[in-house]
Amino acid sequence: MAAMATFGVQVEAARVDLSAPEAREAIEVDRVVPASGNLMVGPQQFWLGRPRAGSVVRLWISTRTVHVSVDGQLHKTLPSRFTSVDLARLRAHGAQAAGPPPARSAAGPGTTATVEVQRLVNGCGLATLGGHQLPVGTPLAGRQVTLRVEEHLVHVLTDGQVWKTIPHTVPPAKRVRLRGTQMPAPIPAPNQAPIRVQRRVSARGGIQVIGQRVQVGFAHRHTIVTVEVDDTMLRLLDEHDTLIKIVPRTSRKEVTRYKAYTAQERAQQA
Repeated sequence: MAAMATFGVQVEAARVDLSAPEAREAIEVDRVVPASGNLMVGPQQFWLGRPRAGSVVRLWISTRTVHVSVDGQLHKTLPSRFTSVDLARLRAHGAQAAGPPPARSAAGPGTTATVEVQRLVNGCGLATLGGHQLPVGTPLAGRQVTLRVEEHLVHVLTDGQVWKTIPHTVPPAKRVRLRGTQMPAPIPAPNQAPIRVQRRVSARGGIQVIGQRVQVGFAHRHTIVTVEVDDTMLRLLDEHDTLIKIVPRTSRKEVTRYKAYTAQERAQQA
């Protein structure tokens, strides 16, 4: 028994002793993610997201733990809902005996990795992330969304599309320790090319576009700037199309005014 104990494998989410009955009967299966992004295997459902539809994932399953791997990398670890009977059924349908459970790559405090977490939006349109409540939006109340957490931004994804982007800073050391952290899928591309609009910078260095106030800077006051509006960002360009700054899009309003001058102002200049 002492010799068998040397086969214990420690992973970030749990310590699995290969001498334990639930580890000895562990299995591995490959499954294709359906178009919905929800993968059902036996009694348990796994949310992978629509961007991963069609990709193959590997499940390491015991009666205690399930490890989900994507492209050979551990994606997430979950408590198992499988019984010994469930594992026997899967084994009878081609599941293979499992080797050691996959280990998550170490992520030190200096990492800048982007991570994703699943969160349920409450009735007030808020989702909790690392002890903070993020204003996701009341239209998503009661729904589960994916939060893609970057260094200074959180992208809210639903139905495989970016719903909104929230400016929020999560330090790297806390980012990798968020509850339910998993590897991110590729961020969906915007539905269309950015919309370009013009705005005159006020005497205080600010503009307003799609109902969102943006501080351009005093150095640009009284000038005309171009704003590229896409699904997640506002890109500000000067009169020479040189990038001034990029800010997160926090408003879901549509563009209704494209020019910096009103009709009356153009008539006065003619």
